[in-house]
Amino acid sequence: MKFLNVIPFLTLCLILLTFSACSSNKTAYIEENLEAMPEYLEETYLATQTTQETIEELHRLNEIDLPPYTLGPGDKMKIYVYDEPELDSDAVIVKQDGTLSFRLVGEVDVTGLTIPEATVIIEDKLKAYLHHPKVSIIPFEARSSSITILGKVTYPGIIEIQGRMRILDALADAGGLALGWFQNNSVELADLERTFMIRENRILPIDFVELVQNGKMLYNIPLLDRDYIYIPSAINREIYVIGEVNQEGHYFFQENMTLLQSITFAQGFKSSAQSTIYVIRGNLSHPRLFKINTKDILKAKVRDFRLKPNDIVYIPKHPIAKWNEVVNYALPSLQAIQSGYLLREMYKDIRGNN
Repeated sequence: MKFLNVIPFLTLCLILLTFSACSSNKTAYIEENLEAMPEYLEETYLATQTTQETIEELHRLNEIDLPPYTLGPGDKMKIYVYDEPELDSDAVIVKQDGTLSFRLVGEVDVTGLTIPEATVIIEDKLKAYLHHPKVSIIPFEARSSSITILGKVTYPGIIEIQGRMRILDALADAGGLALGWFQNNSVELADLERTFMIRENRILPIDFVELVQNGKMLYNIPLLDRDYIYIPSAINREIYVIGEVNQEGHYFFQENMTLLQSITFAQGFKSSAQSTIYVIRGNLSHPRLFKINTKDILKAKVRDFRLKPNDIVYIPKHPIAKWNEVVNYALPSLQAIQSGYLLREMYKDIRGNN
C-alpha cells in the first residue's frame, strides 16, 4: 500500500518537472528572440550600387570639370592697367565683405566673380577716367576655395585647394595620418575603414583603405570647394546621439550600453521626437542601419537595444520613408559635433602649451 501511495507522488513530480522544463525552454526561446529583436528591428545595407556602378561613378568623379575660379575674401592679386603704370598694384586683397579697393574707382564688389568678370567691371569703372582701359588681373594667393579635414590627421582643420588638388594631396597637407604610441611602438591612430567623405551633403563611394594602404588611384578624386573628410580614431570608444534630444553630442561607450541609456545621457527626448529611432553602425559609405521602436521597449515588450562603440543614434523629427534619407538627415548634426569636439581639443592643446 505504501508503494502504491508513492506512485501518484512520483507522477506529480514528473509533471512538475516536465512543466518546468517546458517553461524553461520557452523562457530560453523568448530570451533568444528578444536578443534577435525581430518584432521591432529591421536591418538593411545602404550599399545599393553594384561594383560596376561604383566604378563608373568614380570615373565620373575623376573626370569632373572643375568650376571656374571665383574671387572671395582673402584672395590676393596683382592688377595692371595697360600703359598706365601709376595705376598698377602688386598687392590687392579681397576683404571680408567681398570688395577690393583700386585706384580711381574705389571699392569694387567682386564676390563670386570669375577673373574675366571682375576684369570687365574694373574696366567699365575706369572708363570714366580713361579711354579704352585694358586691365589684367593676376591672382597669386587664393583663399576662397577650401576643404575641411577632421579627425586623426597631424594637422586637422581647413585646407586651401591649390590647383587640381586630390584627396592624397589634402592628406599630405594635413601632415598625414596621426600617430600614437602603444607598447613602445608607433601606431597609426586613424580608422580608415570608417573614414568617409561628404560632398553636398552626400557620402561619396571612396574606399580609404584601398586608396591609402593599397594605392588604388581610382579613389584619389579631385577636390571641390567645401568637401568634408572625417577620419575617426581606431581606438575610439564613443557613441554619437543626434537629432531630437536635449543635448546632442558624443558620449563615452560603456560595456552593455543600451539605446535608452544613451538617450538619458543626452538629457532625454524633445517633445518633437519620433518614437522610431535609427542606429547607424559601421562604415558610413556602406552602413548597417537599425530601425527601433522605443514604445515597445518602454512597454517592456522587447529588450532594450544594445549599442556598440562608434554607433550613431539618430532621433528624427519627422517620419523617414527611405533608408538613405536617414544618413543624409543625420550628417549635418554629426559633422557639427565632430567639428566642435575637434575645436575644443585643439583649444586644450593650445592652452596646455602656453
